[in-house]
Amino acid sequence: MLTYQTMLARLVVACLCGALIGIERERHGRAAGLRTHLLVALGAATIMIMSLMIPELYLHGNDSSSIIRSDPARIAAQIVTGIGFLGAGAIIQTKRLIRGLTTAACLWIAAGIGMAAGMGMLFLAAASTVFSLLTLYALKWLEYTLPKDHYYSLELHCHYHPEALENIKRILTENGVKLIRLNFNHDKKKALLILNLELRLVGRQLPQKLLNQLDANQDILNISLK
Repeated sequence: MLTYQTMLARLVVACLCGALIGIERERHGRAAGLRTHLLVALGAATIMIMSLMIPELYLHGNDSSSIIRSDPARIAAQIVTGIGFLGAGAIIQTKRLIRGLTTAACLWIAAGIGMAAGMGMLFLAAASTVFSLLTLYALKWLEYTLPKDHYYSLELHCHYHPEALENIKRILTENGVKLIRLNFNHDKKKALLILNLELRLVGRQLPQKLLNQLDANQDILNISLK
């Protein structure tokens, strides 16, 4: 039977570890911040302590004479499943951006830390918290220094003639932009070509030189970034 002091110590460790991760999310203005992460870790620890106490309270310690068996891992599995719904609610997807993936991962690890604390694995809970904070703080700079591919969608309205598309492809190649996908509509009556381009490049913004060259191209009537 767990003593009150032991249960309290496990809950305190879960709260502290969850709060430390939540503070980082709070500083970045995320909806799931300090209180959310603390409550996730605390809730997971509470449920794990309950799962450990069930055999002692109701099944007489799972003695050999009883035909009833209790498996604390079953409740732990439900926590892992249930936290997925909370994490999914933290993810926001727009047309060009997905936000909340790191926060969802933080909620997931906060639940794991709470489960470890609830099981009495305090070293595991503390070590996991340290590694999580190192990942969130120390490795954040690495995300900005590593070159990344970014994707953009351009819509071009052009005068139609046989070389129009080839000229646009040449401009993209000269600026180091990769053409991923191309869709077009041809209005024969107006001799108008509508191009939808999916582009990939290294950098967060389209090169100004590329935009200037497209704008200077007499075949292109209109440029819009989607």
